[in-house]
Amino acid sequence: MRIFLFIFFVCFNANTALGNIPAFTKIDSSFSKVSSGNCGSEKGACEIKNMPRVASQDGLGICYAYVAATMMQTENCRVLKQVCATLSEDQLFSPIDLTRLSRPKDGSKPSNIKASYNGLRLESNSSGNDLSGDPHDTVMIAALLTQETGSEACVSLDKILSKMNEKGATQKTQAAMWERLKNHYNSYRSKLGCDSCLSQIYATAVDDINENLNLKSSNQDLLKAFAQDTYEKFLDELLGASKCSETGQLAFFEGASKVTYEMFPEPGDKDPKKLKESVTPTQFKNKVKEVLKTGRPLSLGNICVGPEPAANCRPQNHHAIVIAGYREICNEGGKCRDAFKVINSWGKSWQDENDGGWVDADSLIEHTKMQPYILGWFADKK
Repeated sequence: MRIFLFIFFVCFNANTALGNIPAFTKIDSSFSKVSSGNCGSEKGACEIKNMPRVASQDGLGICYAYVAATMMQTENCRVLKQVCATLSEDQLFSPIDLTRLSRPKDGSKPSNIKASYNGLRLESNSSGNDLSGDPHDTVMIAALLTQETGSEACVSLDKILSKMNEKGATQKTQAAMWERLKNHYNSYRSKLGCDSCLSQIYATAVDDINENLNLKSSNQDLLKAFAQDTYEKFLDELLGASKCSETGQLAFFEGASKVTYEMFPEPGDKDPKKLKESVTPTQFKNKVKEVLKTGRPLSLGNICVGPEPAANCRPQNHHAIVIAGYREICNEGGKCRDAFKVINSWGKSWQDENDGGWVDADSLIEHTKMQPYILGWFADKK
């Protein structure tokens, strides 16, 4: 495991995605002939098909946690020879609980979950002022250090948002609800000492929570949440992630003793924020194919899903995804394009509407800010 430059993401969520996103450009349907070779050849195709079912971050900017969960789940399925798409909730890593994991401020390795505990880091992505998380760091802490995290049976965003989903709430509506929740907490904390003020704020917050979230929390549970000294710890109490400690509520990473986590491209010797050497699109694609050939997907961060150039990407437009496939496709005239299969955290509908996630590889690379360690993957220990 490497010590590396931290890249934090305020994960872009689909409710702000108006129109086409250049990073995820679909290839024209006239390109339909898939090369018959494999990833070991100069041209060809390969795909990791035993993947967990596609999930959605809904109105939250936590793509990094969904990437981490997908990477760990896929590796578990490979090791245990499970059919990934059919796993039960108690076998699935909870992205919500994965948001608890981060390194201590001094950058040292945490020895366990509590050593890295800062509460849940969930962003509604409305302001873009707060930093979220890093998919690679989350994977390494969860898979190689703690080797366990809460399962979907313990804390699930689908369950928490079931009331809103039944009402057909859009991701924009959900994001606004999370922003209100943050405002409720901040207002409550700012009025400590004013009992009448607190009662009014608390009543309004509880009405909002009961109306929109399926939590089944008692007044004692809610008061304990509001008593926490940070918003992140408030969320941890409110959503129940702190209760994911019993064996039956945990999902375990099975291959920790046999794998490491590799990253690309490498940083410079003198300045870790700069690349050791420039990376061409061909080198990038070759690295992706090299890893896919081993039967493992890759995580990719630093994607800019806003309209601005990748080099000037605003923090709120950063995004992370999983790459699960590569193929070369050609048209009748013999012109060919390269495509990556993207597993996004924007739900099955996004995958279905975007050719199963197959996007133009060069467009994705063009809209990714090239920095050290933006690609990550599991590899066998040597």
